[in-house]
Amino acid sequence: MDFGYGSGVDGVFKFISNAEVMAVFFPKFGQSIVIDIRPKEDVQPLVRVVPMTRSIADRLRTIKRMRPELPRPQDIIAIPWIGYVDAMKTSGLWAKILGRIEGSGFSEATAAAEKAFDELIRMERRELAQLIMGEQYETLWTRPTS
Repeated sequence: MDFGYGSGVDGVFKFISNAEVMAVFFPKFGQSIVIDIRPKEDVQPLVRVVPMTRSIADRLRTIKRMRPELPRPQDIIAIPWIGYVDAMKTSGLWAKILGRIEGSGFSEATAAAEKAFDELIRMERRELAQLIMGEQYETLWTRPTS
């Protein structure tokens, strides 16, 4: 399976292997998971679900606000994920991200990542339910009545 990346998903993995700051964003329901594992003594890695931003510059500013004890990140890996959240696991993406978090040595960050993943699943399910029920969505066309 290519998960919407063709053969490029392996390229995404290479970037994650070196990234200290990354965001996976989900355009389907307007949320992102932000991971910041920059090393600093006694500073936990950041793993948080936040609303999507309009640009990478906006995301860098929000990370700086969330982590005032660290300098503004110099760069960020931003990964749009158009598939289902659960497909992050079957693609291997989630395992790569978890590996980077576990490598930080803070077990609390790994637990936070799993909690954030579960939150993304719930948000996605809520969005799908709203789509099915017609909440927050409008019909573009209707079937003609006889």
